[in-house]
Amino acid sequence: MGNYNTQYQSYYNNLARRQKGTNKFHNENNKHSSVSNLYIKRLTRELMGVLALLIIVLLLKVVVTPKTQYVYNYSKDAINKQYNYSTLLGKAKEIRFKDVKTISIKFIDKVKSVIPKENAINSNIF
Repeated sequence: MGNYNTQYQSYYNNLARRQKGTNKFHNENNKHSSVSNLYIKRLTRELMGVLALLIIVLLLKVVVTPKTQYVYNYSKDAINKQYNYSTLLGKAKEIRFKDVKTISIKFIDKVKSVIPKENAINSNIF
């Protein structure tokens, strides 16, 4: 059996040497390449989405029927609409975190009361 141990050891050492030899710069460039690949994939996805939307809008513009005119005008109005965020920001500033805490605690207690005792969250099944 001792002979097999040395053969296994030499076999796995050869595999490790081969892997180290082929991936010499893999660890150094891995982070840089993964980040750049992420940005390239995202940019490609976004450009394909823009191209698809452009084709759809051009088709809506070229094919003139009452339905396509309605969809084209609706999308045009949705893009050109100005939204007022000042009221939303004002409401967000008025939020009291203590009130949010009490509301969430009441909600959790309400959910706990609905759950049967056998399936309770804090019960130990073990």
